[in-house]
Amino acid sequence: MMGMDLKWKKIGIITIPAVLAIVMITILAAYTMNPMQAYNSLTPAYVFNVVANFSDGGINQTMMQEMIRNTVNSALRGFITLNKPPYPVVNVKLFKNTLVTFQLPSNYRYRYASIVVHNDTLYVYLWNNANNYKLYAIVRRPIASVKIEIIYPREGNFTPVGVLGVEKFSVPLPGLNSADDPEVYFEYYEALWYIGNQLAANTTAAGWFFINLGVSVESILDDGHAQPGFGYALCTTNAPGTNYGVGSIAAQTQTDAGYAFYDCGFTVVLSNWPWVGMDANGNVYYPTSFPGAKSIQAACICTGASFYFQAPPPLPGED
Repeated sequence: MMGMDLKWKKIGIITIPAVLAIVMITILAAYTMNPMQAYNSLTPAYVFNVVANFSDGGINQTMMQEMIRNTVNSALRGFITLNKPPYPVVNVKLFKNTLVTFQLPSNYRYRYASIVVHNDTLYVYLWNNANNYKLYAIVRRPIASVKIEIIYPREGNFTPVGVLGVEKFSVPLPGLNSADDPEVYFEYYEALWYIGNQLAANTTAAGWFFINLGVSVESILDDGHAQPGFGYALCTTNAPGTNYGVGSIAAQTQTDAGYAFYDCGFTVVLSNWPWVGMDANGNVYYPTSFPGAKSIQAACICTGASFYFQAPPPLPGED
């Protein structure tokens, strides 16, 4: 079974099978908070990484998928800690890339607080209108993150790898204790093709999620990308992606991309369709089979090449 024996490895007080390499790191984050507030500079950031290696193909597909689900469930257990929004959520957007807007109490100087995403950073703006606003906070780092790397069985010279990541951000709002600050989740799934140690293609589905606990996935900002690697050209992509189901109990984002080897006559074509999702109860959804395919086609790099993309599966409660 995947060349796995029954030896066990111990890391600290954690006991795991040899198929999984788990790294837990606690670090102290240092931030510049002048004049805006990020979360407390002494707050520990929790990082949890897992690698599951199925590359030798010595396990059937059904068992591999079950092991992937168990690995992800274990890694994410207790990680998602949702609360009800501290203030009413309103459908008002003054700033580009607004993830969510709250209506502040009537006795506050500003009427609204918006969380805005720009260059992988969260900004909190307090505002009344386009001429009356204030930058209140900047959050650059998550307070916790989980990453699960899944190495799928080799396909000839290619090794497909899927990387699922979830990052948790605590976002300060005025008038709240830090324990009541809302959380924003950044989720991603990287679909990678390797030839030996060389990366041939990276297609990443990613999104910023704000969840109204028990009600809906209030908002997703798509943040996927497609990047060709050694010897390959990017032929087509919908990056940063397309989202489905926002406003319902579950929602997801998907990024498609097609690549072709720099060759004419016959060339290798790679197609990828990673996706990642979440529901209003904090469940995370992701592919358990590698979201990609390769073929040999009569084409000249991208010219004449055709690509195949699968739609993401419907999620429970997704409209």
